[in-house]
Parts: sequence; C-alpha cells; structure tokens
Amino acid sequence: MKNEKIFELLENSENFPKLTQDVSRIFDILKNPEGLHIDGLVQEVTRYDQLSELILGVYSAKQFNRGMATIKDAVIYLGIDAVQNLLVFFLSKQLFSEITTTNKKRKFKMAHYWRHVLGTSAAGYILSLRIKKLDKHKLFTYGLIHDIGIPLLDICVPDLVDEIFEKLLKGMHQLVAERSVLGGFTHAEIGAWLCRKWNIRDDIIDIVEFHHTPFIAKSDSDEVKLMYVADVLSTEYYEKLLGLNINHAINGKIMDYFGLTDIDRLAVTDALPGEVDRLGNFFTWL
Repeated sequence: MKNEKIFELLENSENFPKLTQDVSRIFDILKNPEGLHIDGLVQEVTRYDQLSELILGVYSAKQFNRGMATIKDAVIYLGIDAVQNLLVFFLSKQLFSEITTTNKKRKFKMAHYWRHVLGTSAAGYILSLRIKKLDKHKLFTYGLIHDIGIPLLDICVPDLVDEIFEKLLKGMHQLVAERSVLGGFTHAEIGAWLCRKWNIRDDIIDIVEFHHTPFIAKSDSDEVKLMYVADVLSTEYYEKLLGLNINHAINGKIMDYFGLTDIDRLAVTDALPGEVDRLGNFFTWL
C-alpha cells in the first residue's frame, strides 16, 4: 500500500464516523476547557443515559461503600480532565458502535480487544498508585481512548485489520504487522489523525500517538511514559487471551525513571485479569 493511501481509504469509507449536531455540541465544550463549568458539564452529561452510566460506573469502580452518588458527585471526584476524556471515549464508542459486524468469519474480534482497552486503563491506574504520582483517574480514562485508531480501522477497513491480526497470531509484533499492511502507518498515528480531525485536546493526541513511542512525544509528559508501560503490560495480558505467550520488553530508562521494578510489573500483571473482569461489570454496554 502506498503511503497516505490508508487515510484516503478511511475518509472515503461509508462507515467513517460523522459527527452529529449533538455530538458536535459536546466537542465544542471539550474545545474550550477554560470556560467549562461543572454545572454546565453535568447538564450535558445527563442528556445521555449511557454517558451518565459510564461516568457513574467509573466512579463506582473506584469508590467503595460510598452510597448513592449523583453525576455531580462523580464529576467532582474524578476531575474535569478525566470526565472530558470519558466524553471522548463515549462519543467515539457511540460513533463506532453504530456499525455492527455480523460476519462470523472475521479473524479479529473487537469484543476481545476491549479487554485490552480496559486492561490498559486498569494498569495505568494501578501504576499511578504504586509510584504515588500523577492523576490515577485521568490515567484510567486515557487508557479508554489510547487505541482509538483500532475501532476506526475495524469499521472502515476490516479486511486489512484481519490481515494484521493473522500476522499477529503468527508471532509478528503488532506494530510491525500494521506497518507492513497499512503502508508504514500504525493504529497510533491513525488514531492521532482522527483526533486532530475532531480537534481534540493536545494531551489526548499525545497519548494516542505516542503510547508506543514515548521518547518522541511532542511533550515531555510523564503521563505518556506511564501509559506506555500500562499498554505494554495490557498487551501481554491480551495476547495471552489469544493463546500467545510473548513477553514484551519495557524500556529500562522509563522503569528507572518511575522507580518501577520487576515486582511492580508482576503485581500489575497478576492483577489485570481480575481487574478487567471487575471493570466489565461497570461497562456492560461495551
């Protein structure tokens, strides 16, 4: 495939997600975070039952025995940035969910891949607790949107995704497989391209584009570096679900930078299956 052709294929696909008027209004709120007020955000959130369910679900997953919570309680507890990230996840999930795949011969199963998404969220949260740095809720929500390029590819060019997946099952690294099929591009670059088209915040674009390559991120962000670690650990978890047993190297400089050890890595790895199962109870609509 020639360079840049993949973007032409995506944009010309009849399944390329289009922003409705309601969705555009929420994106307008996201584009102006300085002028965002909690009451206004709560009002927008409550317009969508599933969005309210998502935010309360994340709140409930991280809070225990706190009784019944309101949307405003959840927004205040999670923080504006985390709630904005959940809005992006919700909107993208709604747009992508409008396209359902009924072809049972598909190699790639998005339902399985969502477990990696939840695993990355859980890993980011746990790592934040272990290093006692960064906003654990914000990191959790970054995990939900870090791979936004995957569902875009899956609905627009499913045959290419299946081709990538077959290479993965044969032991090829995911990014190598993607570059060989997508003309040198990966889901990270494609996801960032989509985020730019939607005019999403720069910090989200950095997470999406550089969670595999944190040292070339445009900002020297600790969040990008930690999400890189979270993604690697969750990728190992996901590949084990596929019957693969591949241990991925994690950059030693980043591990040292955060003071992470093999003990931390093992603790996160051991926790992920149970955490993903538990989180699945709060994300039943995925």
